[in-house]
Amino acid sequence: MKKFKFNKTNIYVTEKSDGNFRDRENLERVKKELNLEEIFLPNQKHTNIVLNYDEDLTQSSDGVYTDKPAVAVGVLTADCIPLVLFNNNEISVIHAGWRGLLGGIVENAYKKFKDKSNIFAFIGPSIRGCCYEVGFDFTNQLNILSDFFTISEDKYFVDLNKILKNKLEKLHVNIVYEIDECTKCGKNFFSYRNGNIEERILTLAFIEGE
Repeated sequence: MKKFKFNKTNIYVTEKSDGNFRDRENLERVKKELNLEEIFLPNQKHTNIVLNYDEDLTQSSDGVYTDKPAVAVGVLTADCIPLVLFNNNEISVIHAGWRGLLGGIVENAYKKFKDKSNIFAFIGPSIRGCCYEVGFDFTNQLNILSDFFTISEDKYFVDLNKILKNKLEKLHVNIVYEIDECTKCGKNFFSYRNGNIEERILTLAFIEGE
């Protein structure tokens, strides 16, 4: 499990070796290791909805926001992008597949922040432009700009990470940290396109308590 610390914000990203985080036992183990009462996860359905951690998380959503210290929020992924937006007092963790990304989930997470003057971003491992092959109809019907896809041997490859960074730039989120590894051609993370249909990694974040 990788740990990243930015002032009062702690971010953890699990790897294959940490197990499948759809398994409740693994979630309980990490809660105990990090001394967390709960890890608040959305009921992910590829939406653009971001909920507060204390709302009804059984409803469909793909991001969780908190401004409370010691409240851990997270998402499960296996090719989609895990994104953490944060400042010293607020966090939003989102699951961004193409539907959520193009549907405005990043913007919706940003809107949750009370203080928008100094928001940072952390991008976890996801499938990258080297491996995210799609059909021509995908780029055509969704009006994806040529800046965000490449064509190689008549195959189309979309770079969702590049689309995300473009959105962050437009929101003036200019400091971005990331784990620069493709889940499909890398070795450390689960990948849906590599056959990890049920397995998921966990990305979680929390603000240190007083």
